[in-house]
Amino acid sequence: MNAEVRYAYSGRRSTFASLRLAVLLFLADPQWLIPSMIAPVIFGIVSFELFRGYGTYYLTYAILGAGMMSMWGQTLYGSGWATSQDRNFGTLEPTIQAPTAYVYVVLGRVLWNVVSGLIGGAIVYAVVVAVAGSPPALPDPLAFVVLFVFVMLTLAAVGVVFAAFYVYTRYAGFIQNIGEFAFYVGTGCMFPVILLPFWTNPIALFFPPTWALDALRYASIPGYVGFSWGFWPDVLGAVVTTTAYLVLAGSVFHRVERHVLEAGNLSDY
Repeated sequence: MNAEVRYAYSGRRSTFASLRLAVLLFLADPQWLIPSMIAPVIFGIVSFELFRGYGTYYLTYAILGAGMMSMWGQTLYGSGWATSQDRNFGTLEPTIQAPTAYVYVVLGRVLWNVVSGLIGGAIVYAVVVAVAGSPPALPDPLAFVVLFVFVMLTLAAVGVVFAAFYVYTRYAGFIQNIGEFAFYVGTGCMFPVILLPFWTNPIALFFPPTWALDALRYASIPGYVGFSWGFWPDVLGAVVTTTAYLVLAGSVFHRVERHVLEAGNLSDY
């Protein structure tokens, strides 16, 4: 019993320490301000000007598109880089060999990415609303906020899976740069997936944000036509796929930890 309590306490301490270190690293080298907070604001203002006068909910589309860009840049991309930075710093094997499960270290980084992504989304919202002169027309503002946060969690789930699998490659940065905008477009961050060629839709449904973003648009844009099954199946699909991603990430991290404990390093990858 005492061992279980110590393990849980150690997990909480590791998560908090990882979160604190992620904040300090961000403040020391805030390069993410450009892709996750500054660039999305510019895109949001441009989108607003392009779609000005296209209906009651054009402002919502502009905010969602730019807000998702900010959330993607920090939450998904940053979380996917969570293990690659350990490889670059030479701290991956020692961290995995520590008594606390490595997933707690990644969790702390992901939590900061979620928070900073929400901050970026809030900045996008505030600037675009200031330029527009009025807030967007939202049927249920509370549901919009809850689903917005939920989208962040689905993005973070994908980021954790990326972080787990990137242990097995030295080309994580290359893969992320190649797939960055493909994922951004393919999951509906920029515009609804149904506007893409039909053959892309089944592929997009493998990713939790596709379901969550479709649900968010159903809840915030009256008359929106997305996937034919509607809002609640979207929510259910997002929950199921997010859970599956987290289970997959946990399994991969467990396998990585066993390999390091047996071999002593990750030099094979």
